[in-house]
Amino acid sequence: MTKDRRLYAKFDINMDEHPKILMLSDAAFRALFESTLYSRRQLSDGFLDERIVRRKWGDDAASELTSNDPERPSWVKVDGGYQIHDFAEHQTTTADIQAKREAGRAGGLAKAGKGLAPASKVLEQKGSKPLAKTETETETLKSLPASSRKKPASTIPDSWKPNDAHSQYAKEEGIALDFQAERFRTHAEANDRRIVNWDAAFKNWLLKAERTVRAKPTAASPWSKEFHQ
Repeated sequence: MTKDRRLYAKFDINMDEHPKILMLSDAAFRALFESTLYSRRQLSDGFLDERIVRRKWGDDAASELTSNDPERPSWVKVDGGYQIHDFAEHQTTTADIQAKREAGRAGGLAKAGKGLAPASKVLEQKGSKPLAKTETETETLKSLPASSRKKPASTIPDSWKPNDAHSQYAKEEGIALDFQAERFRTHAEANDRRIVNWDAAFKNWLLKAERTVRAKPTAASPWSKEFHQ
């Protein structure tokens, strides 16, 4: 039987019923799945160049996917483009492919009687080498900037605080900024959130707070608006 050499992406069969996915437009829903397949072909580890996003899916879909959840949106805006949230946790990455190739190469040589150590030991001794481009997409732009790499996610820094843009937005929308910032930090720390762009994540948090304030206005103090969330 011929070995199946096609590439695959992994999706939870309940993904379409998740609240942040269920409310997406058809265009944004399609963009989410197509972008995952695209990133697998391009070995970009979930990074999507901004030019590619505009050409293939458009700004409206990108806006939906970066704001469909206050802490864990489907896409996160990063320098030079967008990062698919938790891509490495669900999909095969460049490092996974390279490790598999190195292990196969080392194991094959050892099996051939070259006197080499087991594959696992060889991998520990060898440095990483550039991965040959065996997985490509013909329609993509030929040159991508050096920023086309996955940006590392991290826990919320101790020094993080709302910036001027956050303050201005909260003032305009009648949101208690300090209260929301404290809730945001507590939520992030309690759930061990790891996010690429904390400023963008807090902006999404404020957007949700603003929608809640508009949906449930009260005659009490501005702080009382937030307690209904």
